[in-house]
Amino acid sequence: MKIMIIYLCIMGAGIALGYRSDGFSSKSATRSRFQTVCLLVILFLLGHQLGANEEVAASVGTMGLTGLCLGIASMAGSFLVVWLLRRALEGPKSPHSGEEDAR
Repeated sequence: MKIMIIYLCIMGAGIALGYRSDGFSSKSATRSRFQTVCLLVILFLLGHQLGANEEVAASVGTMGLTGLCLGIASMAGSFLVVWLLRRALEGPKSPHSGEEDAR
């Protein structure tokens, strides 16, 4: 709980600083670099924290297989819904659609 309060305080300070500071435009290269560095640090720390957890490290194979299955299932579901919607929205096709008369 203590760490959550620290995270919320840091986030609140960032919001206040962003609201009050007019020194950086939203398209500033300095701001963009700073955000990229902060994001990379957060990702590194998250990876370090997960890697240090032996329970998580031991189940990496299971999580990978689960992720693969979820990815395949979501893609198959998306393709199925698109195919069904196309069939429903296009309506019935005539037997000679797309063919030119040879006369």
